[in-house]
Amino acid sequence: MYTAPVIIVGMHRSGTTMITKMLENLGLFVGDKKEVNNEALFFWDINNWVFDIAYCRADLPHNYRYMNPTTREVLIRDLNFFVASAKKKRFLGSKNSQYKSLKELDFPWGWKDPKNSFTIDLWKEVFPDAKVIHIYRNPMDSILSFMKRDLEMKNKFQLNWKKKFKRRFLISHNYNNNFRLHDLEEGYHLWEEYVSRCLDLEQVFPQMKQVRYEDFLQNPTPILTDLAEYCGLNSTNVDIKNQLEKVKSDRSFAFLNSNGALEVYHKIKNQPLMKQLDYDKII
Repeated sequence: MYTAPVIIVGMHRSGTTMITKMLENLGLFVGDKKEVNNEALFFWDINNWVFDIAYCRADLPHNYRYMNPTTREVLIRDLNFFVASAKKKRFLGSKNSQYKSLKELDFPWGWKDPKNSFTIDLWKEVFPDAKVIHIYRNPMDSILSFMKRDLEMKNKFQLNWKKKFKRRFLISHNYNNNFRLHDLEEGYHLWEEYVSRCLDLEQVFPQMKQVRYEDFLQNPTPILTDLAEYCGLNSTNVDIKNQLEKVKSDRSFAFLNSNGALEVYHKIKNQPLMKQLDYDKII
């Protein structure tokens, strides 16, 4: 019997990797080949391809809203092709090679990618019964973490022969990314784009799970238990406990130790979305 996938969405650096790894350890299959943030390369590459077509990037997702109906129709057709093509082996691995399509999988599975937050309207046409988990975190910690990771990547930037080739022929793709991550206030607007988009998904997926990262850190057992059940996993109390051994509750509002972040927080704390998610009274 076919099992619908679990699609995990949310802003970058919001705890999606941590919770996805826990669900994976509890039995949720999230791909054979994955990149460093536990994102299945099969879906990661397809989402990147869709973003390229829409002239989007991780830090500039808003162009996605302008996708015209014709392009959308073509992309849905192509996504249906990909999930039954030879490319699917990158997701399934050799152990699951008997499946002719991802629409035939009969075990708990899914994938995580922040870009799902926008491309999920296409994936819903491919997997109409998909389950959705949205994980969100306060914008200051999310953006500080995103900027820190981006800075580490930029510091490692080396002008190797591939980049020299791209420079010579004015090819910019993957030459450098995330120009928008230059300050916290602009980062807040990026967070707002992702989170507001994900919250709106509840109108399409009324049974989706909304997980507040800070609540998870403070009381993770019932939340992880609920998510495991939602994903169709047969997890015992001991299994859940083992996954939560390394959870650190003191990471809830790490930005409080940063004077610069506190200054920005006071500027944006009264924004409607901050009030809606109870982030306006952290201090």
